[in-house]
Amino acid sequence: MSQIKNNSRFKNSQTTHFVLGGNRTGIAIAERLQMDGHSVTIVNETHNSDTVPGIKGKPTDIELLTESGLETAESVVVGTQSDARNLLVAQLIRVHFDIQQITVLVYDPERISAVAEAGHEPLCVTTILSETVAKSIWRNLNAISGFHRYSQ
Repeated sequence: MSQIKNNSRFKNSQTTHFVLGGNRTGIAIAERLQMDGHSVTIVNETHNSDTVPGIKGKPTDIELLTESGLETAESVVVGTQSDARNLLVAQLIRVHFDIQQITVLVYDPERISAVAEAGHEPLCVTTILSETVAKSIWRNLNAISGFHRYSQ
């Protein structure tokens, strides 16, 4: 059973972006889109955000997604905690809805090509996070006076 939370626009919504799954990551993505002025709805089995409108339910529930107004979305971000489930959800969206922009969060870099070959935009969370952390470390170390990368 689904539960609508903070979404008075549930039917005939003007939501332009949907985030399916993702827990904290999904909420952070949705909040960022909202800060940029976009209307966003989250669909997640454990939706508990007071800041982002959402629907508590399974991202694989086509009836729920239809009722939520997903067919009018400009884009969908699929971000459950499983690469396989993310690909499944993205494929369901592609088959049942006419959504051109489907971004799929990927955790295993070796699965990026499978998502791309299926016609979705993969975004590897692991790669992005590791690159960001490495850049931050080197930027901070380089700021320390006298630091030598290869010092003995």
